[in-house]
Amino acid sequence: MSRAKIPDEWDLGASRRYKRENMERAMRGKIERGLLELITNSDDSYRNLEERGEKVSGKIRIEIERRKGKHSSVVIVRDRAEGMNREQMFKNLGELGKRTSGFEKGKLRRGLHGRGARDVVAFGAIHFECIKDEEYNHLIIPPSLKCCFKDFRPKKANQEIRKKLGIPRGNGTVVTIEAANRFKIPLHERLVRDFSRYYSLRDIFSDSSREVVIEDLKQRGRKDPLRYTFPDGEVMFDNDIEIPDYPGAKAHIRIQKHATPFDQCDLPYREGILIKSGAAIHDCTYFGLDLEPFSWRFTGELYCEYIDKLVREFDDREEQDPDNPNHQENNPQRLLDPFRDGMIREHPFVQALYRKCREVLKPLVDELKESEKKPKREVTDENLDKKLKQLSRAISKVFEKKLIDLEEEIQTEDVDESKIKQLGLGLHIIPPEEQPIVVNIPKTFSIIVKHHEALDTTLPINVISSNPDDVKVHTSPVFIKKLSEDGRVGRSTFTIESIKVGSEAIIEVFYGGYNNLILVKTIEPPLPEFPDGLSFEKPRYRLGINKVKTLILRLKSNRKPTASVFADISSDNSKIVVKGGGRCELHATEWPEVLVGKCKVQGRQLKAKGTITAQVRGFEPATCSTIVVEKEPTSGINFKPPKPVEEDFGSVRYKWDEKDPFLLLIGAKHPSIRRYLGEPTDQGYPGVKDPLYHTVLAEVIAEALAFSLLEKQIKQEGGVLDYTSVDTYYHRHFSEFLSITHKHLVTLMSNET
Repeated sequence: MSRAKIPDEWDLGASRRYKRENMERAMRGKIERGLLELITNSDDSYRNLEERGEKVSGKIRIEIERRKGKHSSVVIVRDRAEGMNREQMFKNLGELGKRTSGFEKGKLRRGLHGRGARDVVAFGAIHFECIKDEEYNHLIIPPSLKCCFKDFRPKKANQEIRKKLGIPRGNGTVVTIEAANRFKIPLHERLVRDFSRYYSLRDIFSDSSREVVIEDLKQRGRKDPLRYTFPDGEVMFDNDIEIPDYPGAKAHIRIQKHATPFDQCDLPYREGILIKSGAAIHDCTYFGLDLEPFSWRFTGELYCEYIDKLVREFDDREEQDPDNPNHQENNPQRLLDPFRDGMIREHPFVQALYRKCREVLKPLVDELKESEKKPKREVTDENLDKKLKQLSRAISKVFEKKLIDLEEEIQTEDVDESKIKQLGLGLHIIPPEEQPIVVNIPKTFSIIVKHHEALDTTLPINVISSNPDDVKVHTSPVFIKKLSEDGRVGRSTFTIESIKVGSEAIIEVFYGGYNNLILVKTIEPPLPEFPDGLSFEKPRYRLGINKVKTLILRLKSNRKPTASVFADISSDNSKIVVKGGGRCELHATEWPEVLVGKCKVQGRQLKAKGTITAQVRGFEPATCSTIVVEKEPTSGINFKPPKPVEEDFGSVRYKWDEKDPFLLLIGAKHPSIRRYLGEPTDQGYPGVKDPLYHTVLAEVIAEALAFSLLEKQIKQEGGVLDYTSVDTYYHRHFSEFLSITHKHLVTLMSNET
């Protein structure tokens, strides 16, 4: 048998799977990111013409035909710039990672990763059609990445071809994406409204020498320009700054203040300070002050050519001697994210730049905050405070009793502190990167946020799925649930669920100026592993005195039963009684070869211990131990009186205090509560004594307690509860707590009034 000759040295290859995964991560399933790449390519091509003194139209046309069902949608981007001949198309599009945009030669170009236009194939087959010097070529890049020209040789650009491409004369490029049906394309109205605010395209959309138009091909004549107008405000800072530890590095920063705050949304559509270099916009940020609401009253831009210098220097060293590039200590890694997500925060230059800019912005924010600080008014009175205090004692007892029934241990710690300490600043998702999820089984992920200063727990954490039809996010936004002592490390969770095997989605999480993502892929449910023979679900059970507890019994066997299967259940202690006559029927389940049954036992004497035995003919008996207890060891639950405050928590009406998990804060300025307080006067809010205001408070408190219990119940069930169970459990808890809160806040108040 002949053997292949192994060379002494070879280039490390990359599989199609590896390339596709990188393309998918770059695009994140969002067609807007693909349009970004193609629009910037067209703009760079127009720049080449302008630098040669040629007159350009600057037109970029986007056409979208949304198709339903299994059909691929079509996205087309047309320009009338340079175009490419056959050799240029092969050189510029036929290989990944090459430096071909002109940036490497010092030109002001956005393309510097050598990947952008090709990464768009993550959505489906992509067609590049170019006219250059009366020559027409058509290059196809399919999902297999087997590139080819449609025709054996170039064609002459006749009138028929020009009419098809919409290039009546001169040169130009038309890119067509066949977007697979699993990718959702935003509606025309949304693209016009939002995409025109894409932070890294704002210079193009605001440039009078560019004309970008988007058309809905399903509605002929539905064309809209994509234009952006920079907000005009009061200039608060307009000067050069020097970057520490980088001799000769300067940046110019201009900051404006505005009368009202901008929406606190995430990239790419948020406002902030734009970070620019040459022809590219790399970030839109408040330099770590994003969590301060008054920061959102400012906009501006920072221009720093030194960014381009560091990028070129790093790449040049890599090309000159890849085995020993000898990178400088202050430029040890790539500065820009290869997936086009801005600057890499861990780079020492980025850290130095952001620290310096923060020193400029923070005093402006603090000054504005101080100038508009208003004393908060009370939204309770002495009588209501008294009722809330009495209520806190009542709900503490009921809540603890319910937790005991759930066998919940209070404040369990399920996050490894040592791992958190190793994480850098920013937002982290645990588990990270690529994760499988089981179809129809919710999976919960942890969110860790680490920041320079104390975190703002009122800011939402937005969780977005790139494929919401198949992979759904249960709740978004979520909020920070637990803080470290210094308030700089926050934790939360989010849950996703998929309904389709094989479906994939990019899950993005945003908080303040931080964001991160994971890729999830849906798999078939694995078969659970049960021990052979007869076994109880748990080896030990704790029985509440005089309470009936259900025990789960399983029988795994490859013997097919010929009749109903019953287990005989017995106790070796007369004070621990088996209910139901000591018989338990085992039923078939969705798992092959596994039968399941339930038996009930009751403990009738405190501290009694016993062994429960289950027997089925032909199998070894199964046993579990039991002990009768009066109550759990003290949980430390001691709810503070719920505290209405003159605040608005956004979409939620309450939040748990970050420092005291048993203090419930109620946002009295939430629209559903605020209406009952009335307009404030010198004496405060007239509605503080209104029974309707007290009724709403009672409902909010009951809702908060019910959701808190439901969260613990879902955790106890392993994160899996069907909708009916969730609905039943929530309303059961809510009804019980509502009767208690009404008793203390509504009924008694009504009697006194």
